[in-house]
Amino acid sequence: MNIEKVKMTNMCMIINEKTNQVLVQDRIKSWSGITFPGGKLELGEAIVPSTIREVQEETGLTVSNLKFCGIKDWYDYKKEERYIVFLLKTCNFSGTLIDKTYEGRVFWIDVDKIKDYKLSPDFEEMLDIFQGKGTEFFYEDLNLNDENKRWLKKHY
Repeated sequence: MNIEKVKMTNMCMIINEKTNQVLVQDRIKSWSGITFPGGKLELGEAIVPSTIREVQEETGLTVSNLKFCGIKDWYDYKKEERYIVFLLKTCNFSGTLIDKTYEGRVFWIDVDKIKDYKLSPDFEEMLDIFQGKGTEFFYEDLNLNDENKRWLKKHY
């Protein structure tokens, strides 16, 4: 029996229905650019509580009533690991927003202006999943034996 190594992360779209804005993070570390808050699941941690924890750490806000949107996933043949990003969203939040963390600034932007910003790589495709245009964004490795991997992006 083969056991697959898996790294799991989460990401949360927080929507302010009164202003029609979403909360974004302008990441300055890895995966730089505009994205939604999120992070890694701790060993044995459930998906929703990990998302609530990560959002609180990165924004100062407490979110609730999270809805599952879909996933982004890929298999890295070189590292022999699968990566899964659980995508969730909510309109329910409370607390005081912090300006920035070590990962970057946090701020609200108009939903219809999000694509005007410098987005993190492939974040635009992830937005499709958040907006109900599919449930899975999958990278397929087309060139398994080459260091210069070419990825095929698929929506399901």
